[in-house]
Amino acid sequence: MEIPPVGATSSPLSHDIEVGAIRRFAQALGLTYAPFYDTVAAQAAGYRDVVAPPTFVITLNGALIPGLALPDAGLIHGEQSFRYGVPVVAHDVITVVSTLIDVKSRGPLTFLTVETKGSNQHQEEAFVSESTIIAREEILP
Repeated sequence: MEIPPVGATSSPLSHDIEVGAIRRFAQALGLTYAPFYDTVAAQAAGYRDVVAPPTFVITLNGALIPGLALPDAGLIHGEQSFRYGVPVVAHDVITVVSTLIDVKSRGPLTFLTVETKGSNQHQEEAFVSESTIIAREEILP
């Protein structure tokens, strides 16, 4: 199977942000900032509701990019970056779209860069992440 062309984009995929998921994520990281757990504390800090830690957005995956079928094993996560917009808070609906933005081959390695954008129910950008995945030639379909 071939890798799709640069610009191939997933369908939008929406995520309902649950307060429990935010709390569990913050707890797993050992974070103690009260607005990650408590609505009153979050509102006192200027948020609409319990706010998600910035890296919570890593849990918000996009739908599959058509034609990009990667194996379950043998991939290397090469790089990850985030740019943040409005905070993600409990009860938001974050819609995520992923786009293949770059493909480079270097010998037996293929570097795939995927940009993932998430916007809330008010069409405000919440985040943009960029991930580089490295695949060895022998594992590509």
